[in-house]
Amino acid sequence: MIASTAPNTNKLKEILRQADIKLSALAKDTSELPSLINEHKPALILLDVANVEVEKTIVESIIVEYNLPVIILTSRSVHDTAKTVYAISHGASDFILCDQINMDYYQKEVIKKVKNVVLNSQKKVKKGLQKKKKQNNYLRPKELNEEKRDQVKTKLAEKKLPNRGDSFDQIVVIGTSTGGPKALQTVLSELPKDFPAPIIIVQHMPSGFTKSLANRLNHICKIEVKEAVDGEKIQAATAYIAPGNYHLIVDENLKTSVFQDRERDGHRPSVNVLFDSIAKLTKFEKIALILTGMGKDGAEGVSEMKDKDPNTVVIVEAEETAIIYGMPRATIKTGAVTEVIPLEDIGERVIHYILKRGN
Repeated sequence: MIASTAPNTNKLKEILRQADIKLSALAKDTSELPSLINEHKPALILLDVANVEVEKTIVESIIVEYNLPVIILTSRSVHDTAKTVYAISHGASDFILCDQINMDYYQKEVIKKVKNVVLNSQKKVKKGLQKKKKQNNYLRPKELNEEKRDQVKTKLAEKKLPNRGDSFDQIVVIGTSTGGPKALQTVLSELPKDFPAPIIIVQHMPSGFTKSLANRLNHICKIEVKEAVDGEKIQAATAYIAPGNYHLIVDENLKTSVFQDRERDGHRPSVNVLFDSIAKLTKFEKIALILTGMGKDGAEGVSEMKDKDPNTVVIVEAEETAIIYGMPRATIKTGAVTEVIPLEDIGERVIHYILKRGN
């Protein structure tokens, strides 16, 4: 493992050493990375967020040129959160808050992050998934050729979609964690500006980071993307992201509640908490997405949604595109999944179900 110099790097090195994880070299700047990578053959790069500001393509360069995962070393400052979200949206697997590593509970989280990213990367290399996509036929739809893709886009253009203030009868919910910002960007950027349903999202992130994520996605996507606030009525063509460290639910009046109840299975916000609230909405057709992420948050919520409404569509990201396959794998094990498909096809499949089930 190689790290670029960052605040608390020595403390981080000691934490990793105690977990038998060797930090083999420190790079004074990114110009030293090529020689250090060739010399030490690391399994992971820990990159100071300051390097992202200086060289915006650095994360993509490391991933493409060296086929190595990247974790960003950052802080909770407003400036750093925006740069961190940018880095994750361009391929970084996760981030470590260097201003939090003196806390015992967070040191355990740091070790878990590093081990999971390295392990998942090694599994992908072993299976050859990073060089050539594995053919995964499990619950995967037939590939759409260009003609069929054009037909879907034409049908969508011809369909009269409601304005944001109009009523809607379908709701999309998304749960994701590690690697989620890039996955969300891929999915949400496919949706048209008049998308006829609201999208409610739980992305596991600390407070402050979800605001930066929402702002970035809002700038990129055709639909509106915002951090959810308490008591607002959800609308079509709008994506609502749960604030970091807060649960998010939707009630029968289609109003949001943002609150700090206890964590559920170690998470706040919790995908399960959101999905349980959506399961109670009886007048709406639902599409649930589980994207890349560590752990199993969302699996119980998917089961609850499917139990309450067997017609709920559940789409899970395929292993070949997920940064971490914990959440998708746990959801598949519930037996409630409709499709398992690569990330780049999910936005199109959501549109397919919206058109198929809409009036």
